[in-house]
Amino acid sequence: MTASSCVTRRHFARWWLTAALLLLSNAARATPWLEAGDNGLRSDVELLASHGLINALVTSWPLPAGQFSALDDTQRLANEPLFIQQAAARVRAALQRSDLDPQLNVRGTSHPAVVRSFQTTARADVDVWGQALAIAGPVDGQLRVGLRADGDLHHSDVVLDGSYLTTHFGNALVYGGWIDEWNGPGWISSLILSNNARPFPKVGIKRDDPHAFETRWLHWLGPWQADFFVGLLDDKERLDDNTAFGNLRLSINPLHGLEIAVQRSVEFCGHGHQCNPVNAAFHLYNDDRRQNSTNEEATIELQYRGRIGALSFSPYFQMMNEDTGPFTHAYTSYLSGLSLVGTRGANGDLWRVVFEFADSVATINAFDFSESFHGIAYGNAGYPDGFRYHDRTLGFSLDSDSKLVTMQLMFQHHDGWRLTLAVHRAMVSTPQLAQIQAAGDPRALHNVVSAVPLRFSEIDTRVSLPWGPLRGYLAMRVRNQALPNHLGGHVDGEAGLSWQF
Repeated sequence: MTASSCVTRRHFARWWLTAALLLLSNAARATPWLEAGDNGLRSDVELLASHGLINALVTSWPLPAGQFSALDDTQRLANEPLFIQQAAARVRAALQRSDLDPQLNVRGTSHPAVVRSFQTTARADVDVWGQALAIAGPVDGQLRVGLRADGDLHHSDVVLDGSYLTTHFGNALVYGGWIDEWNGPGWISSLILSNNARPFPKVGIKRDDPHAFETRWLHWLGPWQADFFVGLLDDKERLDDNTAFGNLRLSINPLHGLEIAVQRSVEFCGHGHQCNPVNAAFHLYNDDRRQNSTNEEATIELQYRGRIGALSFSPYFQMMNEDTGPFTHAYTSYLSGLSLVGTRGANGDLWRVVFEFADSVATINAFDFSESFHGIAYGNAGYPDGFRYHDRTLGFSLDSDSKLVTMQLMFQHHDGWRLTLAVHRAMVSTPQLAQIQAAGDPRALHNVVSAVPLRFSEIDTRVSLPWGPLRGYLAMRVRNQALPNHLGGHVDGEAGLSWQF
């Protein structure tokens, strides 16, 4: 870590602490949103959406607290089944915290996971953070200071991941900080933005309560959400360092249970590039027939949530384009899946099964699998580091030219413990991309997970246990073969402990 980055972070922390102390007298007991990274909490949220207790716009994490105001209607909840009441209680509890909310979170692993899903796992061999201060009032926020290190502690970084400040202007939630995002309907992967990479600093704005337009001309769109942010990819390993990153996501709920979303993310400015943010914002024709001054990705997403008795089901689809075809010369990647959730017994126990397939071998034309452009997902010649941050992809954890098939089973007991079992079949990179990468050109298209094609199967098991203010988990990843480049062995373990004082 450079001296300048240390100074910048010290100045930010000092400013944050001053603002927090000034606002502490107005402290309340609420959070501005639900953070990404907890499979159990997400399962509860999607279950409530399936039963119509909240609107169906639940694919843009973090989810603002205003979206859950309907859960304050205790009379309505009293008429719901026990498992729905328990899910609502868990969501309401997650939206509350003590005045200072001090926490300590410790994770350790033999190797960080290669396949990363919505559920947060260690990003380094040693992954520790402490939350020293949380504030609420006109300005909400929290300060987290973390340490990420390799197993022998020879290489370490101090990070502010998870720190943020937010404030409201009417129904607009304005935010800034190092905030984990998850955009998309997938449980195992998101093609466009996920929590695979560390969060980068950003400032943005989204709607707190995504209610429908009142005018009859637009009311048919149903509840809608808009989320816009601008950030900085400030990792010093980049060839195109200090690249700016802009993102706009729009989602609507026109029919009960149906969510439709479109998203555009763009890299602009940075070392070696002319910096014209206005041009980047309105540069909507990014294809192979025009000079490319930015690096863009865009998604179209569909998800439907329905019920048959106590069984809730949710098919979903996401397609990501490198260019703006949208169907020809689009360089399209794909993700599809199905989620099923039901109850077991009379005590409110829940089970959820997810089937998901992700494919980042980009086809030149959408849905035409006869011709591909290898390595184009996430990168281009102008921005060789592409949609990556600290050597992890901002979207799909296996990076470009990869495929992943997953079946995941989750069982959630009413007492709070949770068991998750996932079976993965992974294909990382392709011979065509490996040949490009072998030439050694640092500006060529590449896969950051592996320079050579990998094929492996993996069983990922995780048990999460609550114990008063403590919550711990144990995880084991078993593969049919050891992975090269220190990615992992036949068996890898992980453990974590969270303590809320």
